[in-house]
Amino acid sequence: MSFRIFVSVLLGLLVPAAVQAEPLVVTGATLIDGTGGEPVKDAVIVMDQGRFIAVGPRGAVAVPPDAKLIDAKGKYVIPGLMNANVHLIDGIMLMGIGGIEYLASYENAPPEVIEEGSQIALANGMTTLFDTWNALEPAKIARDRIARGEVQGARIFIAGNILGMGGPFTADFCLRCSETMSATFAKRMNDMFEAGVGRELSGRTRDGVRQAVRDYTTKGVDFVKFAVSDHTPYGPYLTFSEAQMQAIVDETRKAGLVVQTHTTSYESLRIAVDLGVDLMQHCTITLATPISDEIVAKMKAKKVWCEIQPVTARFLSNNPQMKKRLPVMEDNISKLIKSKAPILMGTDAGVTDPDVLGAMPETSVTDRPWTLGNDHFLWFEAMVEKGMAPMDAIMAATSNVATAYKKSDLGVVAPAKIADMVILDKNPLADIHNMRSISMVIKDGVVVDRSRLPNPTVVSKRQNPVWTN
Repeated sequence: MSFRIFVSVLLGLLVPAAVQAEPLVVTGATLIDGTGGEPVKDAVIVMDQGRFIAVGPRGAVAVPPDAKLIDAKGKYVIPGLMNANVHLIDGIMLMGIGGIEYLASYENAPPEVIEEGSQIALANGMTTLFDTWNALEPAKIARDRIARGEVQGARIFIAGNILGMGGPFTADFCLRCSETMSATFAKRMNDMFEAGVGRELSGRTRDGVRQAVRDYTTKGVDFVKFAVSDHTPYGPYLTFSEAQMQAIVDETRKAGLVVQTHTTSYESLRIAVDLGVDLMQHCTITLATPISDEIVAKMKAKKVWCEIQPVTARFLSNNPQMKKRLPVMEDNISKLIKSKAPILMGTDAGVTDPDVLGAMPETSVTDRPWTLGNDHFLWFEAMVEKGMAPMDAIMAATSNVATAYKKSDLGVVAPAKIADMVILDKNPLADIHNMRSISMVIKDGVVVDRSRLPNPTVVSKRQNPVWTN
C-alpha cells in the first residue's frame, strides 16, 4: 500500500468525502494567515487530504512532485471566513416580515433551503457557519449531508432552538400571526423550531431546567444558546431567573459544549457577562443604556466573546428611521472596538425569498448587512468605518470565531489545520472593500466552483448570487 493510499484510509473518518485527489499547492500570494502576524510574501501553501501540510515562504517549503499548482502571484490569501451567527432558514422571516408565506412555501424543503444558504455563503468566501437558531431536525439533516460530502456547502454547526425562545409564530417574533393563519400550521412550525425547549422552559423549576438541558444536549446539537431576555419589541423582559440560567450554563459545560446567549438589553448583557458564558450574540443591543466601562472590563477579563452586528454609514443614511433607533448600539460598537474587546463577526443572515426582497426598497436590499452573500462584506466595511483595523476585522471572522467555538482545527492557515482559504485579487489590509475581490475559494483542500452555486436553486432563484465590487 502506498503512503498516500494509507493516509487516505487513515483520514477517511476525519475529513469529508470531497477532498482533493492530489496535493494542491498555491504559490506566489501574500499570506494573511489569520493569527494577526506579519503577512508572508511569496508564500507556498501545500494542501493534501483536506488539510494544510506545509505553509511558509518560497524556498522554505517543499512542493510535492505530483501536486496541482495554482499560481497566485500578486494575490492575497486569507483563511476561509467564518460567521458566528446565521439563521439559514431566513433572517427576515425571524422578524415576521413575509414569514407566514415564506415558511408555507418551503415547508417541505427546509433542509434544502438551509443547504442553499450555505452554498450562497460558500460562493462568497464563507467556509464555516454557526447557525444559532433554526428548526433542529432539518438543520441536522443539512449539516450532516454537507459533512458527508453528499451536498456542497459551507460546513454548518447548529444550536437548534434558542432555549426559552418561542417559535416563529409566537409572540417572540410575530405578535398577530395567530389572527391571520391556520392554528395547526402555526403549531407545526413552532414545534419544529422549539424542539421541546421553547417558552415553556422558563416555567420549570431549576432542576427541571437542568434536566431539560441534559436531554437537549443529547439531540445532536453542536452548541447551546439560551435567551437571557426575550425577543419582543415591547420591553427587555428576562426569560429565566438567574438560578435557572446558571443551571443552563453548568449543564451545557458538563456536556462539553459551548454556551452562548441572546441578549437585548443592558441588564440581560450584564447577567450574561456575570455568568461567564463563552459568547454573546448581538451584545451591543442595550436599548437606551450604553455599555459601561465596568462591563467592558469584565468581558475582557472573562474572555467572553462579543458577536456584534454593525451597519454601514451608507445604510443609516438611506434609512433615517434606523439612524434614529441605533445611536446607542453604534456607540457601543465603537467603544468595544476601541477597548480591544474580544469581537466576533456575525450577521444574523439567511437566504431570502426574492418576493420578500422585491417588496423592499433597493437600498435596503443592497445595504442590509444580514442578507447572505453580501452580509459579511458590509460587516467588514462597517467595522473598519468604526475604527477597527482591517487585520483585526479579518481575525474577527476567522481565528476569533474558531477560538470562541473551540474549533481548534479551523480559522488559520497553518500545518495540520483544515484546508479552508480564500484567494483575493486585491489587498484587504490596504482597503477593506477588497474583501469583495474574491478570485477563488478553497474548502477542505478543494477548489469551489463558485459559478455553479447555489445548485439546486430552491429559494433565491438566482443562478449565481456572487457579490463583487
